[in-house]
Amino acid sequence: MFSLLLVPALVCICHVDIITCHYELTNVAYSKPVTLSSLFDNDSRYVGSKVVNGLFSDLTATAAERSPWLRIDLGARFEINEIEVFARTDCCCVQLHDVDFKVGENIHDMYRCGHYTGPTVKGQRIAVFCPHNTIGRYVQIQITKGHNNELTPAEVLVWGVKVN
Repeated sequence: MFSLLLVPALVCICHVDIITCHYELTNVAYSKPVTLSSLFDNDSRYVGSKVVNGLFSDLTATAAERSPWLRIDLGARFEINEIEVFARTDCCCVQLHDVDFKVGENIHDMYRCGHYTGPTVKGQRIAVFCPHNTIGRYVQIQITKGHNNELTPAEVLVWGVKVN
């Protein structure tokens, strides 16, 4: 024989508003000024602007040096979500190795967002996701190991949103 015990229950219905922050990430590096640590053969075909022009068929190239770098001036403060670097498709893709990705509000105070050991293969995409709340005006990519390195990416994309 079964007994049925009914317990009155208090039912509470709550209305909760969920506030979400939705923003669309954009490539905030497109057409922004780029400074290189050096320029390959002082040849204007390899200037820094080539790395943020939206074309994957050209490239930027530094001269051979110990720790070549490129720095993008975003022109304002952005919360950086991701930095993508694309290797060359023609040759020399192994030149992208031991790369530090840094973000900062000024060029003398940069924080490492990520690192890629490599080397890359032709056309490879390197994606580095920055820690939450990474804010900066400058993005720097630098080879950190070796003695005679050339930095020759085809394109750099920086995904973020402008902050005040």
